[in-house]
Amino acid sequence: MSNESQKNAGVMGAASVRGHHATFEDIARFTPDKVNHLKRGGLRGGSGRNAAEAQQMLEKVPPSHRYGATAKDGAQNTKRYLVDKDVSHINPHSKGGSGNVDNLLFENRGANRARGAKKMTPKEQGQIHAQARVENLTGALKAGVQAASKGAVIGAISTAPFAMLHNGLRVVRGEISAEDACKESLKETAIGAGVGAVSAFGVTTVMAACPPIAAALVTLSPALLAVGGAGMVKQFFGILASHKEKTKEYYESLTQQDLDYLKKLEADLEYEHKKSLRRIEESRVFHQQLSERPVHSGIAAALQRYQESAALAEAHGGKPIGAKALLPNQQRSLSSSSEEA
Repeated sequence: MSNESQKNAGVMGAASVRGHHATFEDIARFTPDKVNHLKRGGLRGGSGRNAAEAQQMLEKVPPSHRYGATAKDGAQNTKRYLVDKDVSHINPHSKGGSGNVDNLLFENRGANRARGAKKMTPKEQGQIHAQARVENLTGALKAGVQAASKGAVIGAISTAPFAMLHNGLRVVRGEISAEDACKESLKETAIGAGVGAVSAFGVTTVMAACPPIAAALVTLSPALLAVGGAGMVKQFFGILASHKEKTKEYYESLTQQDLDYLKKLEADLEYEHKKSLRRIEESRVFHQQLSERPVHSGIAAALQRYQESAALAEAHGGKPIGAKALLPNQQRSLSSSSEEA
């Protein structure tokens, strides 16, 4: 799998993240039973807090517990967080503590009621803030895990078509078999899914824990989609360009193989031609040696001439015509004929 493919899977996984931190308006719309928890929590009378003050109270809830994929999800998560929480006074109301937002913290119901009318110590305040940070982290991780599955799907979808195209063209070029192409495509798709999941998990975790970053990423989401889309278009044409180049190299290699084969044939023909020329020259010399010998009359002279011709033929690698085994008998016959004469 190319780095470009992994990059596109990561960008598309990040761009698929959608998140929202609940506002007081979201609470009023989707979980109205929690409106008074924010408007009147910690107050002993009066008309309650206005919308801006209620929003300030809401922001005391750890960001990741106000976060959701939609406004409704964020409101529902906020409700779940507040279900066992009391609004605790740092300085108790009975000792002059006000219902001002700065004097209030969300605290587990049991701990608040066990303290009663006592003033909250700095250590207790630190424990509440530390607990809120831990809850923010765990909530962010939970949101990241939930988003990872969607990121995996997006990563797989953005990788699979290109993996199949790339490996399909490799089959066409004869580089791998169809079975290997399927295996490679599945492998690359799985890697793309993993990259998309990790990207979505990381982005969502940060967004859930940090509202300002979430707002910035939501604003950048269209740009991320554009970057991811442009990257996918670039990858598509890159695959085609690579196929074109490798196909060209393939046919050039075939042409070179053909040229090398023709050169070999030419060398073989030249070698055979030289051999033929040598044989022709040897035949010419042999013929000259045969034809330039003196010719004498008589059977004995003819026999001697034959023997010389046979010797010349053997010297040039030839095979004389006739059976040498008959020559001694012929010689004796010839000798007898000469004596009778």
